[in-house]
Amino acid sequence: MIMNILALSVLLIFTLAGIIAIFFTTFGTLLILVGTILYALMTGFSVITLKVLVILCALYLFGEVLEYVFIVLGAKNLGASNAAVFGAIIGGVLGAVAGTAFFGVGLIAGTFLGIFLGAFLVELILQRDLIKSMKAGTGGVLGRLGSIAAKLVIAFAMLSIVIYRITS
Repeated sequence: MIMNILALSVLLIFTLAGIIAIFFTTFGTLLILVGTILYALMTGFSVITLKVLVILCALYLFGEVLEYVFIVLGAKNLGASNAAVFGAIIGGVLGAVAGTAFFGVGLIAGTFLGIFLGAFLVELILQRDLIKSMKAGTGGVLGRLGSIAAKLVIAFAMLSIVIYRITS
């Protein structure tokens, strides 16, 4: 009984942290997966089976792929070059790291600003066109917003599977 309560508490903490992390960083769905794995281990795989974990892992991996696809599509749809898309991804990572320095509060702003500046600056250097550069940066940011939405859908799909298994 106590182990079940502890396992459920661990799952709840990881799930809440994961959902919040989706807005701040890329590993929110990973936290949900790790919490579910810990829950499965703590309950002897009696509720969450290996088959369920494989499905959740597939959803997690799909979300990671979607994250980058959305950034690429967002930037490309507004005319960014391949180099600008790469700049957006690198800029997002660097912006997230820089934003973390402000007690984590700047993480979201740093990520979005990094994506924008990464695509914008690369496009500006290569094309020397301010309007095209602005569009490339904006497209990268819109792509990140799309990736957040997609990750939330995946997180809630993962959560629905886990809740169904626990309550069945």
